[in-house]
Formats: sequence, structure tokens, C-alpha cells
Amino acid sequence: MKSPEAASLRSEIGDILSIATQGNEAALIKRADFLIEEEVQAIAAEERRRAVLDGLAGLGYEVSEGMATAWVNGGRVVLRKAANPGYGVELSGGSKSDLLQVRAVAFGNSTEPRDASRDRDIETIWCGEFDRLQSLIAKDGGHLAIEHARPVGQFPLKVVEDKSSATGDNDAVNVTRHLPR
Repeated sequence: MKSPEAASLRSEIGDILSIATQGNEAALIKRADFLIEEEVQAIAAEERRRAVLDGLAGLGYEVSEGMATAWVNGGRVVLRKAANPGYGVELSGGSKSDLLQVRAVAFGNSTEPRDASRDRDIETIWCGEFDRLQSLIAKDGGHLAIEHARPVGQFPLKVVEDKSSATGDNDAVNVTRHLPR
């Protein structure tokens, strides 16, 4: 483990062992066990995010470098679907817990009228893609379960402002890396 907490605890344990006095061993073992558990949970959360992003990249969503970090830092990340550029998915949660929220989103301006029929179609497509995502993750030994799902069309799609078209900045370069399956 390479975290500053691990290095500090390693040093402290080394100091205590070199003195050969007794009394702090139980407290040090408890702290080491706690630190190990925290590190294992952080590694597992990172692997979950990587598996979900890899799976979505395999389904044609635009996954770029740094998205996993942005997801942790911002609490959410939005991925555009290359085949349907006006739509994508939003991933939130999952940085400190095993729970993850995934929802279909639309790109555009929230003040403009939406085609509700098209939005429902996209949600239906997403449900099928989620089944495929579950299969991809299962193939790699993972598991993705639905705890709560809303019926298609129950709520309007969340509209995410499309910053690339809103700014009119055609000089911006969007770097996308499609991860291997």
C-alpha cells in the first residue's frame, strides 16, 4: 500500500518493533486492520468504476481518459452514445459505496421542447443495453444488479446541457479513447 497513511503506519510499526517494548501492539494491529480494509474497499470501488466504464465503452459510449477520476471527484459522469449523439447515460454514486445510479439522459437545452416519444425509445434502448452491460461484466467475473428501476417514460429524461454546441467552440478537441472489451 502506497498511501501516506500506510507509509506512516509502517514507519510507526517499525519504530515500535525496534524498541521491543510491549503494550501498543493491539492498537497498532487494529489500526493496520482498519487501514487494510479501507485500502481494499478503495481498490474494489476503483475496479467497479473501471468495469462499468469498460463495459459502456464496449457498448459504444464515448469513454475518455480521466472519466473515472472525474466520476470520483464530481460524484457523476455523463457519457455520450456515439450512435445517438443527442443521448447518453449519467453515472453517479459508486465512489464511496457499492451503489451506483445509472440513467439515460438527453443532451441539449432544457428550455427547448423534447420529443417524448423519441426519449421513451432511447430509454427502452438503454434498458436493453443495461442487460448487455450486465452480461459483459458477468463475463469478467463481476455482478451488476438492479435494486430499483423506474418504468420507461415515467419521468422525462434529464437534459444535460450540451456544452460543445452551446459554446460554438469548433476549435476544441474532444479526445476519446475506446477501451478494449
